[in-house]
Amino acid sequence: MFDSEEYAHGRRRSVDVGGLALALENQGLGHGWGGWDEVQQGETRYAELLSEMYTQTQTTVNHHAMDLSPIEIRPDTRTRLIRALDSWHFEPHKLPDEEVLFCAQILFESLFRIDGMQNDTGVSLSDISVFLKHLRDLYCGQNSYHNFQHALDVLQASHAFLCAAEVVPPASILCRDGGMWRPDKRCEEDRLAFSLGNLDLFALFIAAIGHDVGHPGLTNMFMKNANTPLSTVYDGKSALEHMHYAILIQAMRHHGLGGLLDRHNGGQCFRKSLAGIVLATDMGVHFEFMKNFALLVDGKDFAPKSQKLLLCQAIIKCADISNPSRPPGVSRYWANALMAEWSSQASLEKLWRLPASVSPSECPLTQVRGQIFFVSTFAKPLMDLTARGIPEIKQFADQCTANLAMWEARCLELTTAKEFPQSCIELPPSTRSPTDFLASFPLTLPTFVLSYQDEQQPTVEWHSYPPSSPSSSSSSDVAFDAQLAENSSPPASPAPSTGSSSFILAQRSSSSSLRGTNSSTSEATVVMRAAYQAGVRKKRSFYNRYSWTADLSPVSSTTNLGAAAIPKAAISVIETALPNITTREGIASVAVSAPVTASPDGESPSILGTVQ
Repeated sequence: MFDSEEYAHGRRRSVDVGGLALALENQGLGHGWGGWDEVQQGETRYAELLSEMYTQTQTTVNHHAMDLSPIEIRPDTRTRLIRALDSWHFEPHKLPDEEVLFCAQILFESLFRIDGMQNDTGVSLSDISVFLKHLRDLYCGQNSYHNFQHALDVLQASHAFLCAAEVVPPASILCRDGGMWRPDKRCEEDRLAFSLGNLDLFALFIAAIGHDVGHPGLTNMFMKNANTPLSTVYDGKSALEHMHYAILIQAMRHHGLGGLLDRHNGGQCFRKSLAGIVLATDMGVHFEFMKNFALLVDGKDFAPKSQKLLLCQAIIKCADISNPSRPPGVSRYWANALMAEWSSQASLEKLWRLPASVSPSECPLTQVRGQIFFVSTFAKPLMDLTARGIPEIKQFADQCTANLAMWEARCLELTTAKEFPQSCIELPPSTRSPTDFLASFPLTLPTFVLSYQDEQQPTVEWHSYPPSSPSSSSSSDVAFDAQLAENSSPPASPAPSTGSSSFILAQRSSSSSLRGTNSSTSEATVVMRAAYQAGVRKKRSFYNRYSWTADLSPVSSTTNLGAAAIPKAAISVIETALPNITTREGIASVAVSAPVTASPDGESPSILGTVQ
């Protein structure tokens, strides 16, 4: 059993969508159990939010499925991009949008030169091509950092690490004949990287290109402070990463990759791996991962699946924060791109009167000190540890060490200078207007903003285009921003429930539920609440029942389960279309499956991001 601290951090006190066990027709399938003290409309809000999460994800993916033609690359362009991809001095932010897409396609083509890759995955390159075009449109082009360029940067870094370890071929293999590539079998003995099979590599590539899909340019802490519906769905634990995985899964199903996810033998294992890799990119669970991966590097026995997952997590984490290990000019660009994104968030927090969760600064000395802290606390220890498990990564870890020395020298220079220069490097396009955020994935926005949006902006689409300069904002935008600041101030305690708003923000028939007002709710919501009242046994003895499960890690008896636990109902709601809205005799009904409770087997430490 969990102690009270673990329970508080790792499990929701209320039931999840499975715990409701609605059994609308009372066919002897059980009535479920209650686990909260809220009354009336609040009692079903978590189930409603999970249903809303599924609806929003489906709408998002379907709305952006436009140009479905395969990617075509001119031979001269292909040759030039292949050379760029095989260089660690890779700068995707300097490429035209179409060439960013071309680079992603080329990296997958090189992956499919591995012998047996296409047979093992059951996926064709034409499917990958269309999937990548769709995925690019699902990234927000107005983000200065979390955009499709960053996704490509992470994919290229992952490829570079694996290529250095001789696990995957270089992109230049595409310039040779059409023969297949095989790793050198003589190098496999006692090499951790060679434990990865074709499906592991494919999951890692998919996770790398899709790990930030749908990112609104706001942090998990922002959404937690704003009490956004998405943060409520996932109890404030890796909310963005769960959303990325949910959208990614639906995009895969949309383009012929669903067969891999739903295989009778291996589909669940692949989904677990993909989820674990994406969720590991949350820096909030970084130190928990470091503990487990250090055990693996030090020789502790792990189950093969756990070992492979930890290794994939290490690679994507190194790639996700690989900027400090890039050449100095590239490293500085990405540092300033993130600072620009944080500046937009800080402005939004001030406008909406939310607690400050980021601290961007225009002071060069403060920026340099921030880089020193991040590199010395996160990037360098991660790279050094991964280099112990994969020795070929040491060259990248050494570059990270050299960059840290550069930042420290810069800090000393600025500390002794009488006047600071205005900037270390040219900043990317700067602060977004608050109105830009209204087109984000709706559940990432505070409920009071959605309320104002319903009244003022009935239809807003998320356009994927580069951020504009501050001077390009029209006077109407400025006036709207001022009105938004005046009319959308947060209530003292926002209480998100759910609604049925679509990603294109049209026809929000039940958005009142999302805002917590007294307006009429949707039929599905009414039926769900009625079913709860009719079917759920409210017995005090059930109040401390657990509705989520989590594997326990032997690292410590006080492991933070908030970092290690993944709400399975929240994951399965996307994978299995859990909230299935149907109509029977004119009445909307909601079918929700029961949760699966599994006890830890004790065979290996908890692997971050695993799902049962």
